[in-house]
Amino acid sequence: MRYTGETCPVCNQVFQEDDDVVVCPDCGTPHHRKCYLQNKHCANEALHPSGYVWAPTAVQPPEAPVQPGNAAPNAPAFGQQPDDGHRIVFCPNCGAQNPAEEPTCLNCGTRLYNNPQFRSPYPPQVQLPDMTHRVFQAGPVPISPEEKIGENTVGDTAEFVQSSAARYIPKFYTMEKSGKKVSWNWAAFLFGPYWFFYRKLYTVGAVLLVLLALVSGLTSTPRAMEKTEALNTMMEQFYAGEISSEAALTSYEQAYKDLVTLPETVAYFGISFALHLLSGLFANYFYLQKAKKEVKTLRETCATQEEYRLKLFRRGGVSVLLCLLSVGIYYAATMLAGLAIFNLLS
Repeated sequence: MRYTGETCPVCNQVFQEDDDVVVCPDCGTPHHRKCYLQNKHCANEALHPSGYVWAPTAVQPPEAPVQPGNAAPNAPAFGQQPDDGHRIVFCPNCGAQNPAEEPTCLNCGTRLYNNPQFRSPYPPQVQLPDMTHRVFQAGPVPISPEEKIGENTVGDTAEFVQSSAARYIPKFYTMEKSGKKVSWNWAAFLFGPYWFFYRKLYTVGAVLLVLLALVSGLTSTPRAMEKTEALNTMMEQFYAGEISSEAALTSYEQAYKDLVTLPETVAYFGISFALHLLSGLFANYFYLQKAKKEVKTLRETCATQEEYRLKLFRRGGVSVLLCLLSVGIYYAATMLAGLAIFNLLS
């Protein structure tokens, strides 16, 4: 909604086209952002217990018509059911998801409705989760779903993020407003490349996997592998009862000390920590850039609102399968790199 012509209840100034406006998440009252921060609460907070809901007083200018391939269409006319692009149907033949307005499956061409070849002639329509009306919070400041992150609305960006949008949207919004590229991400710091694959940032994830595999391979020297093998043998002997617990503890401590003080071991942990630290610092920035690019591209290329929403959910979100696959690829690559270096140096 546009607030041009309305009045800020704190400073009593009329909102201009380029004003930074935030709305109360309880009653919808618009404020200048700086006024809201200065006041520390909604100007109509006293009216909230009575169920007060703000209503516009100025005449709103008509919205520009939306052409195919552009942004979301206007709200439906009075009396019509809202068509916000969140309805999908499943193909009765191949199970693919399709926009509800499509007569045939986009994947296999099967007729979606009134198809006598299938037991269920009316595939059920499914309502996708709708985040286009959700208000997010950046600290004490509410973020309207109609505000912008780059060229996209907060609501559309949230539908691309999906899982944990309440955590990422405030970070994206703050980074976009401040121009900062650094924002801490604990998941990316702890899990490194696996988090990037989980969030479908394949390029960054692949680069990190390659770097970590190379570091592991280059530091797997013959003496490091020998000391690691000696450590494992010692543990096996202890569990088999071949050595006493006191002797095992002393020997284990010495073997472990010999392993971790090797220059190659120190280099491995140092470089790995640095890569994980960089992941934690810049993961949100990479994710923000991906979200901005993907959402804008889909908005410009999709012909209908339902196709746009469906592809937002397909392209965005998370992938547990890719995360697990990246773990397997990393360990396979690490073993191969280690064996190659070992054979080369031995």
